[in-house]
Amino acid sequence: MGRRQSGMTMLETLLVCSLVSLLISLSIPALLRVRAAADRLRCQSHLRQIGQALHLHHNDFVRFPPPPAWGESSPANRLSWMVFLLPYLDHKALYDDAVRACDLANNPMQVPPHTGAITVVRLYTCPADSRLQAAQTDEWGTTAAFTSYVVAGGGITREGRRYQGIMPGGKLELVLDGTSNTVCIGERPPPDSLQGGWWYPHLVYDTRGDRGPNGVLYFGPIIPYVPFDPQCAPTYRVTGPGRTRNPCDRFHFWSLHGGGSHFLFVDGSVRFLTYGVDPHMPALISFNGGEPVTLPD
Repeated sequence: MGRRQSGMTMLETLLVCSLVSLLISLSIPALLRVRAAADRLRCQSHLRQIGQALHLHHNDFVRFPPPPAWGESSPANRLSWMVFLLPYLDHKALYDDAVRACDLANNPMQVPPHTGAITVVRLYTCPADSRLQAAQTDEWGTTAAFTSYVVAGGGITREGRRYQGIMPGGKLELVLDGTSNTVCIGERPPPDSLQGGWWYPHLVYDTRGDRGPNGVLYFGPIIPYVPFDPQCAPTYRVTGPGRTRNPCDRFHFWSLHGGGSHFLFVDGSVRFLTYGVDPHMPALISFNGGEPVTLPD
C-alpha cells in the first residue's frame, strides 16, 4: 500500500488564515495604544528638557529668553527664544552659526546663511507628529523646520481683561502666582498648510500667506498687534480639540495625543491638561494676577 501523505486540507488552511487575521486585527489597536503612550512620554520628556534649559538660561542671564535686543541687527531681534536655548541642549554649534548668520543677513529665513531655519531640532518636535522630522516647503516657496511647542504670550478674555505670560523675556522674580501654577509653553502642531510653527525666526507673523503664529501664541482680538488669517475669526479659546487640516486651529493650543495636551509650567514641571481646562487657562498663563485656580479632574 502507498504511504498516505500528511498535510492540511484547504478548509484547515482557511481556518488557520482566519485565526491569524483575527489575532492581527486584535493586536493592532493594542500596538497603536502602546505607541501613542510612548509618544506621550517622549513628548513630555522633550518639554521637561526645554524647561531645564529655560532655568539654566535664567541662571546665566537672570531672565528667560530671548535676551534684550541691542540694535536692529541684534540676534534677539532676528532669532526666536528657542535659538537661545540651544547651548543648553547640546546644540552650541547651531547656536553659534545662527548668531554669525545675523551679521550676514537680516532676514532669518534667508538660507544661506541662516541654515538653522531649515535644521530640524528633534527636541522641539513632538514624536507623535512624523511630519516634523524633516524641513517642509509651503505653497509660498519657503522651506522651514517646524516646532510643536509655542509660548503662552497672553491675551484678552471675553470680559475684556488682559493677561500676560511670563515669556518671552520675563524674570522669575515677577511670578507672583506661584511657578507651579503658571504655564509658559504648550503644544500646538503646525497646520498642514504650514502657515505657522517655524522654530527659528523671532518673526511671529509673516503677512505673505498670513503665516503664523510661530513661537508665541496670543489669544483674543489683540489687533493690530496680532494679525489673524482672514479666513479665521479671532478666538478667545486658549486650548481645545484641533485638526491639522484646519488652519484656524493654529491659533490655540492642542495636540495629536487626543483629549488634551502637555503644558510646561514655570517651575519646570510638565502636566497633561484636558481640554476642559480652557476656562482656567487665562489664570494659568497670567503670572501676577492673583487668581485662584482649581483644575478640573
